[in-house]
Amino acid sequence: MHKQLIELSKQGHYLLGSRRYAEAGQAFEKALMLAPDDLHLMNGMGDALRQQNKFAAATGYYRQVLELDPCNMSALRGVGDALRGLHQYADAIESWKKYLHQKDYSDVSVLTRIGDCYKNLGNYEDSQSYYQKALALEANDRYVLMGLADLYHKQGLEQQAIEYYEKALANGVTLIKILTIVGNLHYRQGNYEKARMYFEQTLAQDPHNYFALYGLGNYYRWKKDYRMAVELWEKILVKNNGTVTLMTRLGDAYCNLGQFEAAERAYTSNLNKGYNLFSMVGMIKLHSLHGRLKDACDCYDELLRNEGEDRTVFADVGFLLSQRNQHSLALQFFRHVQQRQKENPAVSRIIEDRIRQLEED
Repeated sequence: MHKQLIELSKQGHYLLGSRRYAEAGQAFEKALMLAPDDLHLMNGMGDALRQQNKFAAATGYYRQVLELDPCNMSALRGVGDALRGLHQYADAIESWKKYLHQKDYSDVSVLTRIGDCYKNLGNYEDSQSYYQKALALEANDRYVLMGLADLYHKQGLEQQAIEYYEKALANGVTLIKILTIVGNLHYRQGNYEKARMYFEQTLAQDPHNYFALYGLGNYYRWKKDYRMAVELWEKILVKNNGTVTLMTRLGDAYCNLGQFEAAERAYTSNLNKGYNLFSMVGMIKLHSLHGRLKDACDCYDELLRNEGEDRTVFADVGFLLSQRNQHSLALQFFRHVQQRQKENPAVSRIIEDRIRQLEED
């Protein structure tokens, strides 16, 4: 029996190391029938179950070990991992701290896990503290760097987030998602050329990546290269219906290119799903440019019904028409707005001035 027990134990740990977790569990189960109080076998069984995401069952085996040996390091570490899998972060932290106390707080991976769990609990101060402990041991550990980057990102500390994301990328992180996150953060910070670089790196690996196509399109929108922006955004629509924001920006870009039918299709796509301020504004401008004053006024009325008031759109439309020497249309539009906003004295005074200027021209 002893020889069979040793053989089953070796087999279980070999299978565990080979990531054949279900088979490893079977071997440990047979071995435990021969030696039900063997701590080594119970830890092995816990590991096999945990690797199959059977966290509750794994916890049971680790708990049995700890009842017999409260300081068992394999069980303390393992039960922490299993409890994390069950989203019981506070209990996981408690177990890992007992483990670290015996390790003189020298295990980078467990320090990092505690940082992760504190972050999940919203305790950002302790999370940062444990990440920093881990970095003090291993300054280039990519998991610690990623943890800190994500922590800063969650707190809205974008410059610090960029710093640590870039350190993580420099130390072997290859996730495409991170490239797009860093690109978006650089864009938000006004570092447009750096943002472009990250979006292009993403597309070199994944030519259809939604976030990179959208982000790079925004870059070209900033550059006022609307043709390039449209080209990138249209690629998204091959496989995706497009968000409300995307379709509005696409409509605006088509307007800037003078492709009004395409712009109208984009705005209409949004408005068919429901009211949207920016698409409605786009439609008002389009109808005005095409001399479809009734349609423009109907859309303006819809805008007022949803927004309650308007202090800027009417002025933008009036300016647009005046720039195109369509003073008569501008005058008719302002009179319609005057009628609709007569209960708003401040806006009414502005409209009266615009009407007077147009009548004097």
